[in-house]
Amino acid sequence: MKRVNVVPDAEFSAAGSFERYVGHLPTAFAVTRGDQHTVVYANAAFRHLTAPDGEPLVGRPIAAALARGDASGLTALLDRAFRTGVVSRNRRVEPVTGNALLLRCTVWPDVDMNGETDHLVIELRGATQGELKLGLQRQVAERLLLSALRDQDAAAVAEESRRGAAFLAAESRRLAESLDEGATLTAMKRMSLPRLGAWCVVDTLDEDATMHRLAIIHPDPAKQAILEGLNGRWIPDVSDGFGLPAAMRSATPALITDDINSAAAYSAQDPEVLDALQKIGVGPLLTVHLIIREQLIGAVTFVGGRQGRPFTLDDVKLAEDLGSRSAMALDRARAYGEALALKARAESASEAQSAFLGMMSHELRTPLNAIGGYVDIIDMELRGPVTEAQHIDLARIRANQRYLMGLISDLLNLTQVTSGNVGYDLGDIVARDVLAASVALLEPLIGQHSLIFDGIACDAGIVARGDREKVIQILVNLLSNGIKFSLPGGRLGIDCEATGDAVMMRVSDTGIGIPADKLERIFEPFVQIKNGTLRPEGGIGLGLAISRGLAQAMQGDLTVESTLGHGSRFTLTLPRSSAALHAADDTK
Repeated sequence: MKRVNVVPDAEFSAAGSFERYVGHLPTAFAVTRGDQHTVVYANAAFRHLTAPDGEPLVGRPIAAALARGDASGLTALLDRAFRTGVVSRNRRVEPVTGNALLLRCTVWPDVDMNGETDHLVIELRGATQGELKLGLQRQVAERLLLSALRDQDAAAVAEESRRGAAFLAAESRRLAESLDEGATLTAMKRMSLPRLGAWCVVDTLDEDATMHRLAIIHPDPAKQAILEGLNGRWIPDVSDGFGLPAAMRSATPALITDDINSAAAYSAQDPEVLDALQKIGVGPLLTVHLIIREQLIGAVTFVGGRQGRPFTLDDVKLAEDLGSRSAMALDRARAYGEALALKARAESASEAQSAFLGMMSHELRTPLNAIGGYVDIIDMELRGPVTEAQHIDLARIRANQRYLMGLISDLLNLTQVTSGNVGYDLGDIVARDVLAASVALLEPLIGQHSLIFDGIACDAGIVARGDREKVIQILVNLLSNGIKFSLPGGRLGIDCEATGDAVMMRVSDTGIGIPADKLERIFEPFVQIKNGTLRPEGGIGLGLAISRGLAQAMQGDLTVESTLGHGSRFTLTLPRSSAALHAADDTK
């Protein structure tokens, strides 16, 4: 038992020392008083975890303060600590808010010299990825096993299970090699053991050989309430004669123990566990292995009532079938939990990368703008005469400054597009107008590269739906790429077409083309295509990624067709204007 010296309620604001030490710690702490667990202090982390809407906690019983969530598990834990004065460490509690966050809780009672408790110190923390995985497995196990144990005393169900035992055994082997979780769950729902009052204990084995008791399921709600108090306390013991410990010592796929007094290592059990088992009444036990790909991952133990009849061969066969299906379901749940953890880590890394790029883009723009400003001041000879050679050098500095500003603008645009922070002014836009505006911006560059422009082929009546500035930004980028990757004497064209409810704007060139295996990769950030002596003129491969992101945000898309050595055609697809669609319908 561990004593905690809690600062009295009235001294929190006066002394201030407690809050100075724990007020802004990332660990969530709170202090309660009395058997109603009235909150007298909660640090910022605790308030954020339990009352994110800013509702007050201090001065209210913790159950009332958390009435919008499920505080029953936390309250029961506090009641036990207050009544017994025993520290509860790292106990699982159900979510207390709507965010479905699995929590772990530690409670330290403040026991005075008379052995009485007045205050409790509470620590809450979010569950680790491993604990989340176990929680997911527990939910799957409970759902499957509760379904499997329904109506176990029905003679008709027992007869149906016996008739289908051979078929289900074959299906178990087939489904064990399948990823069809729905079929496995459906088969599990049809399974039941024909024993009145039987209940289940599920144990699993981690990769590091750690044993966990995932679920203790009883079909009787009153007895299930007693068993709920054993979660985290009744754990597998290496000397147990049932469950996973026994399964690890035996090659037999099913073990029957007639008397739990000889099966459980009572010397290692909590007195509360023994008391609960006596209240429930425990009879014969049937343990079956959970095996996936010849590897033991756990065990299921069916527990009969105190006066229950012995397990029959039919019971053993059905239990083995249920064990096979349970093993597959739990294995899939474990893989799913690992996939969720990997996805969360990947999303976190992506968010961190976007935040870093956005921050660096903002930070670099300021000194680069200053560089450009000072170059202009010197070039205008405001600081004194400048030679012709120095004017040339200043022009080179300015060109590189603008080049860097372009790269930084691309990075900033990418982070804004991928994070969804770009604003869009959607409206009807005449396709020919945006094509002409885009070409006008690059017309001098087309001449400088000695390219032949085939003109604009677009009906003036075609109207699309989109953000005019964003559409021009996409088209300018496509035209720039066509100019950049085309040899002198090459051709460049732009056209549009309306089909059904879509408008397609196309930019084509006779440049170097794109290999077939790179047609999708070029839309990924930082990907560039180089071909022999023809090198990209600047850029870091963000233009197409940004352009496709903008197109998709406007309910459109950006695609490409290309033949290596013969050129490419990029197609920007946008929704057609609703007014244009109605006009087209009226002419039919």
